[in-house]
This record gives sequence, C-alpha cells and structure tokens, in this order.
Amino acid sequence: YFHIEQMAIKVFGCLLKCSTEFEMFKLIHKPMSVLHRHLDVTKKNSTSAIIDEKYHYELVQDISTDERYFHTEFSEHPLPLSDAIVLINIATFIKEHKWYEMLNHLEISSKGEHFILYQYTDNNIYPTIISSALIQTTSNKHDWLFFDNFFQNTKWKPNLNADGLLSLSHATSMSPLARSQFVDKSSTEIENDLFYSILDKTRTCEAIRLTISGEKSKANYHLYLAQKGLAMALKESGRDIVFTIIEKPAMVLFYQSMNL
Repeated sequence: YFHIEQMAIKVFGCLLKCSTEFEMFKLIHKPMSVLHRHLDVTKKNSTSAIIDEKYHYELVQDISTDERYFHTEFSEHPLPLSDAIVLINIATFIKEHKWYEMLNHLEISSKGEHFILYQYTDNNIYPTIISSALIQTTSNKHDWLFFDNFFQNTKWKPNLNADGLLSLSHATSMSPLARSQFVDKSSTEIENDLFYSILDKTRTCEAIRLTISGEKSKANYHLYLAQKGLAMALKESGRDIVFTIIEKPAMVLFYQSMNL
C-alpha cells in the first residue's frame, strides 16, 4: 500500500486524483463482452419528450434497470445508462470541481430516479447524454443533501420576498405562508418550516447533481435546455415544489430573471 501511495503521488500528485482516474478507468475499460452482453441498438424510449427539435428529455424511474446505451464525451464507446451517468458525475463534479467527498458516494449516481437530456446525432446510432440529475423523493428525505449540515451556513440571508411566498403557496397544496413567520429564523429553520408546510409530500422532491456535458461553446445553451427540460419533466410527473442546491451563479440569475 505504501508503494501504491508513493506511485500515486508521483504520477497524479495525490491519492484523491489517482482514485478519481481509477474510477473513470474502471467504467471506460469494462470488458467489451460484458459491456455489450444485452445490447440492443434499436432500443429507444418512445415516451420521451422532445425539446428544441432535436433534444429529448425524460424521467427514468431507476437507471440501474435501464438497458439502453449512451455516448458521453468522456468515453470513445457507449456505456449503459447507469455507468454513463456515474462517469459524467466523476468527470464533472470530482475531476473538474474537485469534490472528492463524492468518491465515497458514487453508488447514489448509479441507481434511482434520474432526469436525462440527450440527443441523437447523424454519426452515432446511440444518443449522447447532455445533462442528468438525481431525483429523490420524500421517502428518503433523510438522505437529502438539501437538509444536510454541510450545506448550511449561519451567514446566509434568506430572501423572504412576499410575492414569492404567495406564489409558492398558490403553486401547490401548502399551509398559508406569511413573511412574519420566518423573521429572525435561521436558514435551517426556514427550510424545515417550508417543507413541513407542504400538505401533500408526494408532490415534492429533491433534484441534485445536475450535470452539463457536450461542446463547451454550447454550455450555456445546454444549461438552459437542461433547466427547462428538468422543470417540465418534474411538473409533468406531478411535482409542484423542488428542493435543490445551486452552485452556478448563472443558474441563480436565470431563475431570478423568471421572477414569478
């Protein structure tokens, strides 16, 4: 183990970078006989919705049981949907943003309900994934990152816009909300109050790990399509309120510009 550690530091700079590359290597270099054992190139989802003519989006109830294959920009050959999403998560969140904490929680990205945005191109028989996001229901709220202490800060100043609270109350079945009931409360208390004000918990969810792939020149366009597709897909599935963690300032500005 000492020898492995020394080699990892010499080649990659640290063990965490080595572990990241190793996890990507395992996904990309699975034996092709195993990779294509159940492959059916004609398998398509006829229920997917189309956005902007050539982009498809859908909610997959459990990606671990989906038998379709998808291209990603991080592998020369297509991968099963579950592997493709894990690979994209590693490449974008861990390798690019250095969120090494996710190395211990990769299994979360390999199963369960996910939103996916993808497109078919003239050169490939398999679609290419553009975006994905993990959708978690209230049945496993104890696993939601939204309420995790890691994503809390006592210095945050909540935006208690009266019009926003009113539109939130009208959008779904919630107890009446008033700005006065949130004054002088911490962000944690406000978030929990909002959650427990929801009368029908089946109409809410958490959406996290939103990834954007593809050409860098189209990054903002793909981000716009992903947010639009995700909002439409969740609304169509009966979700009225979505709890999420936004890291990109551009996404915050996008939602602020939409106002109500």
